[in-house]
Amino acid sequence: MLTLIMANPRATHIDHKIAQARLALGFERVWAALHWPLVLLAAAAALVIAGLLPMLPAWARATLMVAWALAFLWSLRPSFGLRWPSRQEAMRRVEQTSGLFHRPVSARDDRLPSDIDDPLQKALWEEHRLRQLRGLVDLKAGVPRSRWRDIDPRALRLPVALALAVAVLLGPGDIRGSLSGSFSFAPPGAQPELALDAWLKPPAYTGKPPLLLTGAAMAERLKQDPELLVPENTVLSLRVAGAAAPKLTFHELVDGDAATPEIADLKPQVKSADGLFQAGVTLTRPATVRVSDGGRELGVWRIALIPDAAPRVEIAAVPAGDSSGTLTAKWKVSDDYGVTGVTADIYLADDQDGGVGFSGPGIFEFDPPQLKIGLRKASPKEETGESKADVAEHPWAGFMVEMTLTARDAAGHATESAKHSFRLPERLFTKPLARALIEQRRRLILNPQEAGGVAEMLDAILTYPKGLIDRSGTQIAIAAVRSRLRAAEDRADIGAVIGDLWQIAVNIEDGASADARAELEALRKELDKALRQGAPPERIAELTKKLRQALDRYMDSKMKEAQKRLAEGQQQKEASQPPGQTVTPQDLQKMLDMIDKLSKSGNNEAAQQLLSQLEDILRNLRPGMPQQGQGQGQGQESPLGQMLDKLTGLMRQQQNLMDETQRMPQQGMGGEDQPNDGQQPGEGKQSGTGSLGDRQQELGRMLEDMMKQFGRNGMEAPRAFGQAGKNMNRAEDSLRQGDREQALGEQGEAMQKLREGARGMAEQLMQQSRGQQDSQGQNGEARGDDVDPLGRPLPGSVENQGPDKNMLPSELAMERARQILEMLRSRAGESNLPKIERDYIDRLLNGLY
Repeated sequence: MLTLIMANPRATHIDHKIAQARLALGFERVWAALHWPLVLLAAAAALVIAGLLPMLPAWARATLMVAWALAFLWSLRPSFGLRWPSRQEAMRRVEQTSGLFHRPVSARDDRLPSDIDDPLQKALWEEHRLRQLRGLVDLKAGVPRSRWRDIDPRALRLPVALALAVAVLLGPGDIRGSLSGSFSFAPPGAQPELALDAWLKPPAYTGKPPLLLTGAAMAERLKQDPELLVPENTVLSLRVAGAAAPKLTFHELVDGDAATPEIADLKPQVKSADGLFQAGVTLTRPATVRVSDGGRELGVWRIALIPDAAPRVEIAAVPAGDSSGTLTAKWKVSDDYGVTGVTADIYLADDQDGGVGFSGPGIFEFDPPQLKIGLRKASPKEETGESKADVAEHPWAGFMVEMTLTARDAAGHATESAKHSFRLPERLFTKPLARALIEQRRRLILNPQEAGGVAEMLDAILTYPKGLIDRSGTQIAIAAVRSRLRAAEDRADIGAVIGDLWQIAVNIEDGASADARAELEALRKELDKALRQGAPPERIAELTKKLRQALDRYMDSKMKEAQKRLAEGQQQKEASQPPGQTVTPQDLQKMLDMIDKLSKSGNNEAAQQLLSQLEDILRNLRPGMPQQGQGQGQGQESPLGQMLDKLTGLMRQQQNLMDETQRMPQQGMGGEDQPNDGQQPGEGKQSGTGSLGDRQQELGRMLEDMMKQFGRNGMEAPRAFGQAGKNMNRAEDSLRQGDREQALGEQGEAMQKLREGARGMAEQLMQQSRGQQDSQGQNGEARGDDVDPLGRPLPGSVENQGPDKNMLPSELAMERARQILEMLRSRAGESNLPKIERDYIDRLLNGLY
């Protein structure tokens, strides 16, 4: 029994080796049968991956595929007779591999004949089998062996495998495309031609036009000078169509054609789809740009950069102020491409009147005053200006401060000016009570902890108000401030009291006109903001009307104050002023009329300058009684201004008529526009055409009446009006005949002549206004005297024009121009566009180029 148990593991080991031998024999038979099918598949794959098969003609590909299919079927013949190895074959393989003789493994399956019943013989047989099992110690099934060398004695499989490896590693890489092309027998489509477009787009703030690198003009230019000079931060854009493997690289810019290393920090943004390769990069350093397609070079450009210099800024004069507490700072800025903004920073100076430092820390709790600096033009290359700010109420007023200006350009560069020290302007108070309140306010600003002492001083004022406080409202306000000061718990409460003291002092000093002055200043600032931001004409007209009403109320309050002072016998300094410095309410209203006209004509800059001039006058205005005969007739508008209003309305109507003429059908484009037999060209037209002719005739009559009015007023009408009248007459005839193109041409000429006449009238009106405003002195001069109300340079300001001046339009205007140009190009490319509209768009585009 023990012998049988020991034999079972040995028998299991032998069975395992026999199973391995059967697997090895089966794999060898399958491997041998797959030799030729695998060789044929590898050969076909090499042809497809390498892209050779799609290059063959359709008939050659079909023949080759049929031959390959037959060969592949023939190669599968051995696989049809495959059978799995038997147990006996596996045992013989184990015996042969293990070097055993006399078939000891096969003998395991031997059995005694069934008719032998002798126990002795059975015992001998079992002993024989056990001895054989004990001798089968190191059995080997053997690893599978390939017979490909016997099947393929010429080793055709090796060049096929090598061809497949080369196709995978060095092929075009588009396996899907090669596979679809191999089995596509349709006629091949036209191969896309190689197209290369490259251009340089300088930053918008430089005003430089884009450069097309692949044009004929650029090729001729590069023959003369192979190096291109463009502004810093120029964008290079590239587009390649029809290239197999396009590539964009950047190399160091050196003299000569020697090979240079690539620039690592210039990495373009690449996009490739549907055979179109696009790339773009911002050039921050000089480079040699190379575009290639595989081993073929498509383009090389040498690009150098113009550095973007930092802006320059300086404070032209030491900032100063006036008795109203207005800070005036004159400055000058410049930049190679234009300044985008200027800011002012104001700090407390260390050196004060009493020495270094302050008597208390309270003043450091307040934010610095703000001085807003606005540029008259968008991104000027050079500009000199003057900025003002009302700092009278600020707690720093009257103390020494330091100021610097910072200028910035579109590239992000910033430059700080030299530091200037000056005394921050403060308002001059003349009434004793107002001066006393301002003194206590200053005490609170420097030392908030002295709130108790300030409250005692207010107590003293309220104790003996006779002769000091004129109105009960003032006494109540001072008492309220005293109570709030005693109840103050933190710094915010002290700050509120400081503001209240200022307001009470101003009301005492200005009297009843304080509220009117505050309302007038608020409306002036709102109108200035609307003009600066280009608000709609309706909004500007509304604000002008409100400002006019507020000015009336303010002047009335000033007049009442002057009368009160005269009644009280107070001596006024204003009464002794020379007549040339006297300003009447009619003068101010006339300035508002001029601001209204300039804004309606679209010249917001001149209107803004005149508004600034009005601000200077109001700031320095002192109440006084008008002299006899002064101000009479000032409220009437000049005849030239009235005619300019009429001309503005006439031009608006002519422009509307041009728009309607553009929409009318052209002669010969519709049957209903054709004259019947026997009719004259001007007969049988639609009622709309006749109506347009009538309207044109009416506009011509309006222009004729205006020219006659010039003569009645003793003035000579501009010559351009006569030519405009002739153009209108010819446009009327064309409209009645249905000739739209001729009518549009004559109307356009008429509009041009009307604009010329309007420009001349505006110049005369501006000169008249300037002559009437000369009495205002330097503080009343506008800053835009070198241009007319329409924004054109005056004849005497030629020296202010030229390439060294900023003549670029604003960024908003340039963006709008780009949008209009893109829209015209898009419309011009539409195939179903009517001929009339296409001709009109072509004329517009021809005028732009």
